[in-house]
Amino acid sequence: MFAWFRNLFAPKPSGLDLSQAPDEPTPRERAPSTRPPESKPWVGVDLDGTLAEATSWQGMAHIGPPVPLMLRRVQLWLEKGVRVKVVTARAGDPEGLAATQAWLKAQGLPALEVTDRKDFGMIELWDDRAIQVVQNRGICFLGTSYFARPKAPILPDEAADRTFILVGTEPKTPRAGPSPQA
Repeated sequence: MFAWFRNLFAPKPSGLDLSQAPDEPTPRERAPSTRPPESKPWVGVDLDGTLAEATSWQGMAHIGPPVPLMLRRVQLWLEKGVRVKVVTARAGDPEGLAATQAWLKAQGLPALEVTDRKDFGMIELWDDRAIQVVQNRGICFLGTSYFARPKAPILPDEAADRTFILVGTEPKTPRAGPSPQA
């Protein structure tokens, strides 16, 4: 059984060329809103490793070069009127906040809000460290890529009970207990 689970996450070569990604739809909420009515929706984009290349630490003021695909994506969202915030731990430090704002300006982006917090308005977060879960269920989306595998331990029974959705396969009904509506 564990061999099956290890094979599930074994790295596989990818022939995808992400530099030529197709046009994407404007992000919208996937589930009925749980936000207070006065909150304004926004999409969060992580800085290091997502919008900017992750590089070895050289101080709070050093930010790697832009990731072209993410930069294009953010520019498109802004053109479509999507509210975008940069979410980074650097925002908790005045030097990091100033460096992030200067980096955004150098990339030709407008003065975006930079924050180290999410709030009720965040409808989506693009981040190189996130594992997405099904709302109200705890079922995670996993993939065969190294980047789609959790770094934290999973529950011992998750492989047997399929309390995850393997991206790229047909959906199966997970045995994760009754749904919240039941």
